[in-house]
Amino acid sequence: MSTLEVTTAKVTNLNDGAKTVATTSINTGHAKAWLNYAQVGNSIHESFNVSSVTDNTTGHFTKNYTNSMSQENHVVGCTSAETGGTGPGADRYISLARGSNRIATGSAQFASGDVSDQMVTLRDQNMNCTSSHGDLA
Repeated sequence: MSTLEVTTAKVTNLNDGAKTVATTSINTGHAKAWLNYAQVGNSIHESFNVSSVTDNTTGHFTKNYTNSMSQENHVVGCTSAETGGTGPGADRYISLARGSNRIATGSAQFASGDVSDQMVTLRDQNMNCTSSHGDLA
């Protein structure tokens, strides 16, 4: 067996599209999955460890993992943007499972400028970004 010791490595041409690092070897603290998804048009722009997205209904979608999380209590962050919308995006996760997350997306409209007075209208967003943190199964 040979050993290759490298201080700095640079990939200059990777044409096969393959992921070069297995998701099981990602260090603690790094995102175990992420997604950039347009619910308008049902299109995945970029993703990692996401096998598919299910468009459930207006303002609701499910992100399905390729490799499941080890437990349901993992961390999910999400945000969205709407071109020509009436306000900033307001996202939240509805349910967490080891193999998927259900996300609600909407447009936040502030009644009096106070976040506690916001009214959210569920709607499909042009860009939904989520990341998932925790241990893989």
